[in-house]
Amino acid sequence: MPHATSALAARGTSLTRRFTPEYWAGLRWLAFGRAIPAVLFGLMGWIQLARVITALQTMPAGAGATRIGDKVVSPLLYTMFCVIPAVLYMTRPKPKARDGRLMARVAAFTGTLMQLLVGTFLGTGPVLYGLPPVTGGISVVITIVSFTGALWSLAYLRRSLSIIPEARRLATGGPYGIVRHPLYLFEIMAALGALGAAPGLISALSFVVFVGMQMVRAGYEERLLAGAFPEYADYARRTRRLIPFVW
Repeated sequence: MPHATSALAARGTSLTRRFTPEYWAGLRWLAFGRAIPAVLFGLMGWIQLARVITALQTMPAGAGATRIGDKVVSPLLYTMFCVIPAVLYMTRPKPKARDGRLMARVAAFTGTLMQLLVGTFLGTGPVLYGLPPVTGGISVVITIVSFTGALWSLAYLRRSLSIIPEARRLATGGPYGIVRHPLYLFEIMAALGALGAAPGLISALSFVVFVGMQMVRAGYEERLLAGAFPEYADYARRTRRLIPFVW
């Protein structure tokens, strides 16, 4: 009996040593730093890919360029914009610093999910005003340019991508040499293009909230990067925040 008691005590000690704070931190990292964001972006990508497949199956012969751009090209670029982050999240290193405060997380996830939620589940709402037919073509062009620019930004950001504010390395090349937040710029442009194509009440309200949350995210990220990288202050002085040559 004493031997059994000693064995149980030893096993308990072993488990205690194993389940350290570092162990639980590692599990949280695997869940929230890798698996959940990868699944989230994978789901978003699957929704867009399903739209592409449905459009290809139902599109009539001789469909115009505007319809093809709206129903095939734009969601296909959106699919790529979702699939790439899903892969990056599974391979990116741990950050040097992170802002895990509640407001930073709320702004980050709201900004990430807002347009998906509205476009996929809530709809656009009552139409606010009528638009001439040419507006649809302009909106498609804006959307395609926006997603192309977002993919360009991902190519420079690579494994430094994150939803909540995190610091891994300082990206200053390509689109990050033009503005400090090119991903947000192109995402806002894409949302504006979608609003122009379907000016509904829900779309308009969500666009205002979306832009506000992106600006809040930008503020949290800038403070984190300034603390993690001494060279960030010089980069911020010479690079506009969101609008090239303006602001």
